[in-house]
Parts: sequence; structure tokens; C-alpha cells
Amino acid sequence: MEEPGILSRLKGEWAGVCRTWLEDEVLSDESSIRGEFQGVLEGQWIRHCYLGSLRGQKRQGEELIVFNSVSCEFEITWIDDFHMANGILFSSGVSSVAGFSVVGSYSVGIGETPWGWRTTYHLGRDNCLKIISYNIEPDGSEVKAIEIEYERIGTVV
Repeated sequence: MEEPGILSRLKGEWAGVCRTWLEDEVLSDESSIRGEFQGVLEGQWIRHCYLGSLRGQKRQGEELIVFNSVSCEFEITWIDDFHMANGILFSSGVSSVAGFSVVGSYSVGIGETPWGWRTTYHLGRDNCLKIISYNIEPDGSEVKAIEIEYERIGTVV
């Protein structure tokens, strides 16, 4: 199965707003963000680099995204200097309407039950991209953690 096409449509420069929740339903920060999606290794992978802030401090990170044609799943590695400052988050998942959704997990301490992390990507027809991430607590409940609303500001050739 071939990649559904969303990855190539992500290529370009984006700007928007990033909202962060550090407590359930309590908005902790809302700030501007800029990102770029570029093809890597002849376009098979897509690299998403972003720069924003959180509570006035610089925040930056990267994702490497691929559609695995063997498993028919999207796979992502994510690093950043706040949420994943001590590790790499690996996630995988399937296509959804106008996008895809991936799930991974991260360690919260030695001997502790890992928490999950679900991220959805939705590319609208109006050149808007919404990326929403949720913490998944050990009991399975989800809590919104990050919401990015991007608008395309340029394309990558």
C-alpha cells in the first residue's frame, strides 16, 4: 500500500498558535509557533522542525514522519526540549479522515507504569493543519496536552 498522500501535502512552511495544557482542562500557555515540513532522503520521510515558546521560554523540536508501506501505518519519532527533553517518543498509527493518528508511550520513572501519548494530524482543505496531542494516563483516560493550529505560509520546492 502506498502512502495516502498527506505527507507530500504537508511540505512547506507553517505558522500559527500552540496551546499547552499542563493540567487537565487548564490552559497553561498560548503562544506563536513556526514550523517547516521537508522531505528527507528523496522525500520518503518528512521532517517537521518547529520553533515556539512555552511560558516565555524558547521551545523547539523535531518529528521524523514516514508511512511504513509494509505495516500500512504511519510512524513518528519525536524529540523536543521540553516534553521529550530526556528521550525519544516513538509512535505509530493509521490513517484517519484528512490525516492520521499515532500512539506511543513514554517513561515517567523507573518502576512506574509508562504513560501513553496520542497525536492526531488533520489537514484541512483551507491550508490549515491541526495537530493535537493527548496524554494517556495509566487508567486509559486521555487529557489534552498540546494543540497546534498552523496555517501555510510557504511551500518547499
